[in-house]
Formats: sequence, structure tokens, C-alpha cells
Amino acid sequence: MHSALHSVVQGLHHVAIVVPSLAEARKTYVDVLGMHAGAPEFVADQKVNVLVCHAGAQRIELVEPAAPDSPVARFLEKRGPGLHHLAYQVASVERALAVLKAAGLRLIDEHARPGAHGTRIAFVHPSATHGVLTELVEVPGVRAESEPR
Repeated sequence: MHSALHSVVQGLHHVAIVVPSLAEARKTYVDVLGMHAGAPEFVADQKVNVLVCHAGAQRIELVEPAAPDSPVARFLEKRGPGLHHLAYQVASVERALAVLKAAGLRLIDEHARPGAHGTRIAFVHPSATHGVLTELVEVPGVRAESEPR
């Protein structure tokens, strides 16, 4: 299975941290830690507001629930603020899902859905990845080295 996953995952895309308030979290991550951030983005499909912070080449996504029925609101209520998931960049979310499903991994999403900044995403159940919620991220216009041109 190792070689199958190696051909799927291109690298770490971002680390997502759930926060009750983007404004308050921005004070820490941008004003104190000195990360660079753009404007928050509302992701309707997940009912969240996302603020992307850059720490060098790494992306930290601060995620705030935008509605009481958001899955992130439930997470925040149960577990409090903190690490929510790791996201891996893939060339094709659909291809990655097919490989993971064929390998017997439990999926949350059977098909890609819209993510922040024009990406396509899907989630893998934490039970399949040793307790870590995992997101697959397909960035528009980015192709894997092994993908045909």
C-alpha cells in the first residue's frame, strides 16, 4: 500500500486549526507570531470562515464556524479549539479517493466537493488514518510530476 499512497500524496497542503473567532486568532497568528494572512473566505459547503496564514512556505488555516449547525461548530463544542485536520495535496481528488477506497480505507466523502480558494476537497475518516482527520486537496492547475501532461 505504501507505493499506492506515495503516488497519491504530493505533500502537505495545510494544517487546519479550529478557533472560535478568526479576529481573536488573527491577533495571535498574525500580530504576535508574524505570519502573513489575506482576507477570510466563507466556504458555504462547510459553513465556515477560513483565514489562511503563511509561515514561510507552510499554510496554517484558521477555521471558524459560520453557523451553529456547521460540523466545525460541533467539533468546537465537543473538543474546544485546536488541531482539526491535516490536508494533503493530490493531483486528483477523485483518483485519490478511488485508490483509498480500493485499499479499504473509510471515507467521509465519496466524491470531491468545493473547498476554499477554488480547490476541490474530500475528507478521509480519522479511523482510517490512525486518529487524524485527513483532507485531500486538489489545487486547480497543479499537476503531479507523475501525471501525464
